[in-house]
Amino acid sequence: MKGRPWVYRNQVVEILGFADGVGEDADEVEIYLNSGTTIECRITELGKKLNEFSPANGTVVTYAQHKLDKVSSMQPNVMEELRNTILQSIRDVREDPGKVNQAKQIFQGVNTMINLAKTELEFRKYMDSSVAGNKR
Repeated sequence: MKGRPWVYRNQVVEILGFADGVGEDADEVEIYLNSGTTIECRITELGKKLNEFSPANGTVVTYAQHKLDKVSSMQPNVMEELRNTILQSIRDVREDPGKVNQAKQIFQGVNTMINLAKTELEFRKYMDSSVAGNKR
């Protein structure tokens, strides 16, 4: 089980290691997870505890994308909003050449948003390829 992704209590985790023979009577096991959690249980209950872990094969990509969606700065309507902002800035500069500096700042902001979206896409590709590599 060590070194592979598992779902434990609705969280994707990896078992880093374990120690047996711990506790006052040396009848407990500690399981160390990459999340920083240490699971303690009696040796006699180890099988029951391990049954709480399920393989994360298909869930890792879904889980990673779900996490990215929560923190993503690029909501579905953002691209349309950016496009409209750029077009409006172009119209504003045509009407008033004094707005060139303002338009430059807007374009820099838009460029930053586009670069952020590209970075997120690259990270998603990396996550997809990492998970695909783990399935082999």
